[in-house]
Amino acid sequence: MSADTPDRSARDTGDWDRADFVEEMGLLWEAAGAGRMDGRVVAYLLVTDVPYVSSAELGRALRVSAGSISLVTRRLAEAGFLRRHAVPGERSHYFRVDDDVWGSFLAGERRYLDQQEQLADRALALLGPDEEAPRLRLRNMRDYMRWIRGSHHDLLARWRKYQSESRASGAEDGSARDDDTFAVGNEAGRAAAASPVPEPETEEISSRLSVTLSTVLAERLLPDALWAAAEPLLPKRSRGAGEASGAASERTVFTAVVYVLTAGCGWQQLPAQFGVSPATAHRRFTAWSKADLWKRWLDAVSEECRSEGAQSPHMEWCALVTEAATARRSAGGR
Repeated sequence: MSADTPDRSARDTGDWDRADFVEEMGLLWEAAGAGRMDGRVVAYLLVTDVPYVSSAELGRALRVSAGSISLVTRRLAEAGFLRRHAVPGERSHYFRVDDDVWGSFLAGERRYLDQQEQLADRALALLGPDEEAPRLRLRNMRDYMRWIRGSHHDLLARWRKYQSESRASGAEDGSARDDDTFAVGNEAGRAAAASPVPEPETEEISSRLSVTLSTVLAERLLPDALWAAAEPLLPKRSRGAGEASGAASERTVFTAVVYVLTAGCGWQQLPAQFGVSPATAHRRFTAWSKADLWKRWLDAVSEECRSEGAQSPHMEWCALVTEAATARRSAGGR
């Protein structure tokens, strides 16, 4: 399957083909709480028969903007799902997945656990001798990361063993699998599975996620410098009944719109944790696009860079968002 023609293949059979695989993988990832575009990119790289694919080719094949591809590939590379591939004489970014992409992800997750453990240790050093409550919480955090990391090491070793035995058997359909390899193999594990720990109410979890995600996304998706440049350019509007007022509300909606643009998802896939309805995000995007906000925003950030005589670290991100907004508007805002 060539990089530019992913939709059909001579090996496709019946009514289900590689394009369906890409789309269904995206839906599965989305259902699990990950990005739909993330799943589509991984699926495409899994079934392509070329050694590596450029970001431009990914954008054409999946029919999404360069900004979306840049954001998704960066996120997937950090998580260990794909690798950047340098081509001599080429400035474009190329990507591939390992033959054992899931083992690579498992190894990458262990690095994340290491970072979490180190963070807990650093926080423990800040505590005074009488601060027992935070000490207990941070010790549990550190010890949990150590425990999970040890389990990852064991799981990765069992995965390698399973791979070797499966290949030796010559089976491609999984018939040679020893289910005990991945089953819970001890009494403590079985007891834990039989007696799950009660979880807080779903509404309570959703509320906490909303507060946490709003802060994190405001910093990553819309840094203060970019919001400061965008806020004065927003067109004046009348509030609807029951609609919140204030700049904080506008920033929340702006952040949600930036997420949809750069994630390459549909408006209906906007996560509820943003606290913004898909209809509101789409309506505001349409109004801002008609007011030519995106180009004026990019021009304002560019002018600020020129006046300061330095390249803003957020300039590239602003350009990517603007490009994604232009592409979305050209497609009818969908």
